[in-house]
Amino acid sequence: MRFRLFLTGLTLIYAINSFGQDPLKKMNPVIFFESSFSMPLTQLGVQANLDLNYQVKANLYTLRFVGAAYFDVGTVALTPFNYFPKISNKGGLEEYGALYGRRIIKAGHSFNFSAGLSFNDRTGFKAGPDNQPQPYESYYIGLPFEATWSTFKAKKGRYYPFRKSTAYGDSFGFKISGNVSQHSYVALGVVWGMGYHKQY
Repeated sequence: MRFRLFLTGLTLIYAINSFGQDPLKKMNPVIFFESSFSMPLTQLGVQANLDLNYQVKANLYTLRFVGAAYFDVGTVALTPFNYFPKISNKGGLEEYGALYGRRIIKAGHSFNFSAGLSFNDRTGFKAGPDNQPQPYESYYIGLPFEATWSTFKAKKGRYYPFRKSTAYGDSFGFKISGNVSQHSYVALGVVWGMGYHKQY
């Protein structure tokens, strides 16, 4: 439910900023959406990031959602000589954050670093009576951060569904992200974006 509200908020902000904007206008706003797939470096798992970014001069403002699933990989003995991999669920994470940072643009490339504040919902398992795993859920505040390098078109060009030259386009790059908190983590992944990545 919280994710749906967060995603709805991102969509409304993007729609409000995009409504009435002429894609051929020389001084377009710098607003873009990014999605990334990451692998946590602190434990086994997979992670997805959704970012909505708005830039004013060199200042970058970001709303971020992170969803992660954690697991362990073990083995099951089918015979004394044959083993089969076993994946065990270790919980997950939902993170909702607001970040501020700086973004440097040069031609068709950019680099940014941001940090901020987040609300986190972590689920997992801990040892209970007789060492049996028991589920738990933890709510806490964190300090999220991320650094992203991306590449995009250096000049206006055609982009579907626009028929003429437009500032709108997509991007591709790499992101390192994390959170300093009760359950700190660092993750590395690839990022894809779409929107207005600079003023053309």
